[in-house]
Amino acid sequence: MATKKSYLTTKRCLLTAITATSLIVFFLYGFFIEPRKVRLKTVEIRNKAMSSTLKDLKIVQLSDLHIGNNASIPINRTLEILNELKPDLILLTGDYVDWNGSKQAYGNAITFLSQLNAPLGIYAVMGDSDYSFSRKSCGFCHEEGNTLPPTQHQVRFLRNTKAVVKIGGKELSVIGIGTDSNHASGLNEANNILTEIDNPAIVLSHFSSVYNNINAEKNVIVLSGDTHGGQIFLPEFIWKVIKRKPDTEHKYGLYQDKNKSLYVTSGIGTSDIPFRLGMPPEVVLFEFTE
Repeated sequence: MATKKSYLTTKRCLLTAITATSLIVFFLYGFFIEPRKVRLKTVEIRNKAMSSTLKDLKIVQLSDLHIGNNASIPINRTLEILNELKPDLILLTGDYVDWNGSKQAYGNAITFLSQLNAPLGIYAVMGDSDYSFSRKSCGFCHEEGNTLPPTQHQVRFLRNTKAVVKIGGKELSVIGIGTDSNHASGLNEANNILTEIDNPAIVLSHFSSVYNNINAEKNVIVLSGDTHGGQIFLPEFIWKVIKRKPDTEHKYGLYQDKNKSLYVTSGIGTSDIPFRLGMPPEVVLFEFTE
């Protein structure tokens, strides 16, 4: 009997040790490994009208970098990927700094932007965390003390405005929707802009909710971020129940409805806690096919 009790005690101790070790590995991976494993993810968009203009181009999306006071492994890895890839067009969808970021954080974010290069241009919108230190957020769009464009970087910030990119003999509209796009006024303004264009368009919006108000017949792709894909992979229905973000129907990945598409990226950085599991950071490369 004593031998049997000893066996059961040993078994329980072994299971406890295995469980504790698994939890330690789980947390170490989520805190120290996956958040640093920035991957290059290729997304195929099937749209004949857009493919005729954008085929063979390297179009990249970056989002939710959440740059802080110190040097970041994910940010450095992102720059390495871009230097190797040499994209033709870079599109940014907000949250370049941590929430309530310091002056140093904003300075680091602008330094990051200054290292971006793309022959067809770099276009961006602001995210809600970028406005959390409103006086410093102005430095993204213009020089301090005036309204002239910044000289430190080549990024063109769009807020409910449109830019036209000439590609060969064709044109692409890049439309930036402001962070108020999840409110009625912003959505109405977005619709007004979209109704004025005939050529294919890429819409940049930190929040994906603008996608719901776009005509499905339009040859448009909306690029957004904000969600980080949840930072932890969970079934879609759980995020819908939690309702932590304004657009519960579009948490992460590619969504398509007739001619229009939406891609919600998991982003580069993290918020709340520096933890990711099953939802690694990503630089997104788009391929347009018929």
